[in-house]
Amino acid sequence: MFSKFTKFIGAHEDWLMGRALEYAQGRNYTKYTSTLKEAWRLSIAGLSKSLIEVAQMKGTDLELSPDEDYTNDPATQFGIMEAQKHKERGIRLDMFLGLMKYYCQSYLDVINESNFSLSEKHQYSNLTKRFFDRVEIGFCTAWTSSGQEPLVDELQIRSRQMTNEKNKYLTIFESLSVPVFIVDADGKIENMNHAASNLLNMNAAPGEKYYSNQQRDLLFTKEFPWMKDVYEYFVEDSQSVFSCEKSFDDREQFFSVSCSRSLDVSGKFTGTVVIIEDVTNRKLMEKELKILATTDPLTGVRNRRSFVQAFEQEFSRSKRHNRHLALLMMDIDHFKNINDSYGHDLGDKVLKYLAEESLGILRDFDLFGRWGGDEFIVLFPETDIRQAAAVAERLRSSLTRLKLNGDNGDSVKFTVSIGLAAATDINIQLDDVIKNADEALYRAKAQGRNRVVASE
Repeated sequence: MFSKFTKFIGAHEDWLMGRALEYAQGRNYTKYTSTLKEAWRLSIAGLSKSLIEVAQMKGTDLELSPDEDYTNDPATQFGIMEAQKHKERGIRLDMFLGLMKYYCQSYLDVINESNFSLSEKHQYSNLTKRFFDRVEIGFCTAWTSSGQEPLVDELQIRSRQMTNEKNKYLTIFESLSVPVFIVDADGKIENMNHAASNLLNMNAAPGEKYYSNQQRDLLFTKEFPWMKDVYEYFVEDSQSVFSCEKSFDDREQFFSVSCSRSLDVSGKFTGTVVIIEDVTNRKLMEKELKILATTDPLTGVRNRRSFVQAFEQEFSRSKRHNRHLALLMMDIDHFKNINDSYGHDLGDKVLKYLAEESLGILRDFDLFGRWGGDEFIVLFPETDIRQAAAVAERLRSSLTRLKLNGDNGDSVKFTVSIGLAAATDINIQLDDVIKNADEALYRAKAQGRNRVVASE
């Protein structure tokens, strides 16, 4: 008979929680209630579960009687259990009964705003009122049945438990390895853990901020001026969590910053929790790994993988804007003979000198990389084949004049062969440009080396 009603109540727990919280906030009951939504959700879930059980057990017969035995009544039993919990927390009888009136009103509101017929609304509202009457009977019965002495004992036990809980979470808070700041609505640092104190070079003992009678008013943005823009952005924005990384302009130090709004739905504890973690080592390691992944370890120029990635981007841009683009492939003539005759150390020195000399001749926006072995590659953005040939000839001439000395007194000169290709056709593919430059390099070698040959 009441299946429609019980399904309706079960489906509207979030609505009921929101309305009950709204009443509690408006009447200032949240000064004494839990700060987290989960506690409010559980209280509504418990009330709804008990209400549904009563409706299924008794139907419409919820009217009160002086001769009724409430021992087995789910509503009364719920009230007795709630009384035991709230007495331990120091809640007064009048405080509990007052808040229960607004819980009841929330259930009446959801019924009144439903699509039930008028007769159903009247019937379900009456059922709800009697349910809450029974809850209050159970609460009053439990409250008045215990004497003052047992109540004091219960409060003392509960007080010790709360003190232990407080000490436990304070110890955890102080033991966190990352700096945590609790910033109030006015931007003042309300509390901070030991790591946060060390970050400010305050040298405070763990727990000193909590236990000390001498409190210093510290403005968060004054202590961390480099955080001012992040903090003010978060405060003015509507998101509940914000994270970013910040670095100092004058030194290579990086921090991960996380801002979270207080989850207190009661309004007692507003403000922001800010976590600041020094991630300098990680950032420097990431930077080093990026260099290792993109740089040839011997010459310090782009490796093949990094060059291809940059080439693909520049190639797409040149096709999109119909701009000139030229590619140069270069290798050292008879490089194997240098290694065989003078050793690999001098061979490596040749490769490094070639890279240094080439970088001194090329433009800042030209892309230069080691293609593999003794072969190097250059991309000339916005450059036609004639302009690229002029630069290629300067490279060849300059490198030919180099004379390197080995550790054992040996000296060596070398020459280079260069092949050029241009992306002249809008339909040409990246691989075709590389292939054409490579074929031009092969022809330069076939024609006697130490020369520049452009693709036909």
